[in-house]
Amino acid sequence: MKELKNIIIAHSKRYPDILPCDAVKLIYQNEFGGGHLIKNPQESLERLKREFIIVTGDDSVPLLEDIGNGLSRLNLQAVDINKLSLEQINRIFVKSSACHVGSKERFIEKLNILKECFYEFNFSFSYEELLNYLEDYKLADYKMVSHSKEYSLKYNPHYRVIKKDFI
Repeated sequence: MKELKNIIIAHSKRYPDILPCDAVKLIYQNEFGGGHLIKNPQESLERLKREFIIVTGDDSVPLLEDIGNGLSRLNLQAVDINKLSLEQINRIFVKSSACHVGSKERFIEKLNILKECFYEFNFSFSYEELLNYLEDYKLADYKMVSHSKEYSLKYNPHYRVIKKDFI
């Protein structure tokens, strides 16, 4: 679990305006990967193509961002489609999703790390805000969450969660 702690520290530094739901999304992806988004590989590719049209390239964004547990976020802003096509990205995403399985029990353990190590992270929210969020999140049965509106506006995230070994 030390790896997860280091991942959260790195993300809290890179994204200082992260909110509780964004931290939970990171941990959710660390445990469950990105497979929750794939119902049909062809639809996944079409969604990727539509998303890529609105993405602005950004050299300051790394191609891969480690989220632990053998997974990375492949940032679309850093993709050069002459080197890595959208079809290749989608194949990697689909293959990653097919072979990565998480557990609710491990996910809850990882959420406890977020609470236990809170003061080692560089969050802009308070411990009380985190506890309140996690209480509501538990009542919602730990469903997948989206990035906060604030995170989306500030950091403009466009990525696919993949197995690091597949790229």
